Amino acid sequence: MPGWLSSLRELIAEASPLRRFMLALLVLLPLAALATAYLWFNPPVYRVLYTQLSDRAGGEVIAALDQLDIPYRLSAADGTIEVPVGQLHAARYRLAAQGLPRSDADAQDEIDRAPRFGASSLQEQQRFQRALEIDLARSIQSLEAVELARVHLALPKVSPFLRNAPPATAAVLVRLRPGAQLTTEQVTTIQALVAAGVPRMKRTEVQVLDPRGVLLGGAVAEAEPTQRMALEQDLARRVLAVLEPWLGRDRVSVQVTATLEDSEIRQTVERVRNVVIGGQARPLEKTVRTTLEPEGRIRRVNAIVILNFDADAAAIRRAGQMARQALGLQPARGDSLNVYALPAATPEPQAELPVEPLVAQSPPASIPRVQPASPPPAPPVHGIPPWVVAAAAVVLLLVAMAGLRRRRREPAIEAPAADFDAELDAARNRVLADPRVTADVIKLWMRA
Repeated sequence: MPGWLSSLRELIAEASPLRRFMLALLVLLPLAALATAYLWFNPPVYRVLYTQLSDRAGGEVIAALDQLDIPYRLSAADGTIEVPVGQLHAARYRLAAQGLPRSDADAQDEIDRAPRFGASSLQEQQRFQRALEIDLARSIQSLEAVELARVHLALPKVSPFLRNAPPATAAVLVRLRPGAQLTTEQVTTIQALVAAGVPRMKRTEVQVLDPRGVLLGGAVAEAEPTQRMALEQDLARRVLAVLEPWLGRDRVSVQVTATLEDSEIRQTVERVRNVVIGGQARPLEKTVRTTLEPEGRIRRVNAIVILNFDADAAAIRRAGQMARQALGLQPARGDSLNVYALPAATPEPQAELPVEPLVAQSPPASIPRVQPASPPPAPPVHGIPPWVVAAAAVVLLLVAMAGLRRRRREPAIEAPAADFDAELDAARNRVLADPRVTADVIKLWMRA
């Protein structure tokens, strides 16, 4: 044994009890100080056990942790339960074995499933509605972006004295996961899920909201109009595809309005054929037929075709027949088609320029202006009397009017009547402005 250890042993053996106690303190105090310093500078790391626990569920978890002797602490920021990181998974497994934590829906579900004797029909209806809300909320929570969901249903009582029962409505409150966001398709999926699980409920009667009260999927309500608009545009293109090669690109306009089914319709018809045997009616054949009409089916189509010219009755009838074939209209469904033709445009009256009498001098620049109050008689032009000039003007006007009548008898599709009126005005102005040319034309006609 070393000499210093023998000396220490003899010193402790010869020391009084008080001195022995002081020696023990000298040894233990440094060790305690080192342990305290280590724990102070290296505190145990805590992790959140469960997030977003209700007050009732949090109380059940704390009571279970006390029984399991698992240390925990409550966060000062939001009151969440934290346990040491080394015991985090063990605590979750041991709590799960006890069925913890339980959500409010689970607790209410357990209460609702408890046997109740003597419950009224109203209480049974409330329990059924509550169970339906819980099941729908669980299905919605299965979506990846949804952390928590709650469904509220409004199911009006059906009365046999009402022809049209009031529709059922629903409100879905969802809380999304951090950083998650619902797309339009996901909102539509939630609406379709709730509408499919509740009788007499349409998808448009389901509203989805977030905890801030903001209505999600504001464009979902436009999903059906978007489908309807696409169908209307396709039908209008079909009509234009058959009418434009015949009438022209800018001579026809089409407007189509389609009405679609907003929900799925299921109709079941049961037919029983009875045969009298021995004076008794016995069912011989039983037929059950179920018809399913999907959502978005065409209920009715209304169309208008406008011909941008003064078309006759034959052209309007032909355009209507071609448009009906292109649209595939069904009169039994209530479809309708109207064809209209725009009337011919009436030309605005043009102000006639005052015609000054011409004289025989040449060139025309030297023609003197004569006061309209007392115009002298116009001398003959190139030896042609004035009555010939007037007769030529009358003849040209008659020829132009005859051509106008002949052209008006032709279909209005060839040329509008407004162009003919413009040509007539131009011919009349040319005759009055330069009668010399008209006189030469009359001379040629007379020589021939």
